[in-house]
Amino acid sequence: MRRSVENHNFFVIDGGGHKPSAWIEVPQTVICPSPANRSDATTFRIASSSARKALELGHRQPLLDLWSLVIGQIPPVYNALIKWGSGEVRNALRSMSSAHACFRGIKRPVGDDDQGYDVYAYVTKPSVLFKYAPSMGCVIELAKIPPDLVCVIYVRMDYPYGRHTPRNKGAPISRGVVTHWELVEADESGLLPVDHQHRYRRQMW
Repeated sequence: MRRSVENHNFFVIDGGGHKPSAWIEVPQTVICPSPANRSDATTFRIASSSARKALELGHRQPLLDLWSLVIGQIPPVYNALIKWGSGEVRNALRSMSSAHACFRGIKRPVGDDDQGYDVYAYVTKPSVLFKYAPSMGCVIELAKIPPDLVCVIYVRMDYPYGRHTPRNKGAPISRGVVTHWELVEADESGLLPVDHQHRYRRQMW
């Protein structure tokens, strides 16, 4: 007696089972000075969804900017540390922890905040970043940032006035989320965004 055997079609999924590239797995949080007191540390979550969506569309630069301008590290792509891992390059990168100015309120609606009052703008002064430039040795290259630009990193606060930290926990609690970042023109000092008096409501430090 013959039995009928059901045919099954099998498909090979390209990339299935492989661990994602390290540079796609960005840190979930970043530690930087508190907006209320520069001497105190606080923790913010990093919203990397927009950079990931851009990557899906073939745009790699937003994710590289996240590594270069927010995290302040060399993107962990193949051969990057070998080629660019010198102390000089590491010292030229700037993360949020190196912010030298912080403003509150961006005078435009952001999400549920109609006035943008609970959005903080951290200002850093990086001199280099990494750009996508595939070659035989590495897929990124070091690029200098013009001296008349500063980096502004925006944070939307969850609890604008802070929230209670349990006594038995030493790690800082995340108070907000890093939403986006950009390079903008600097004022005459070269350290603050041009027209910052009109861009933001208040300078915190």
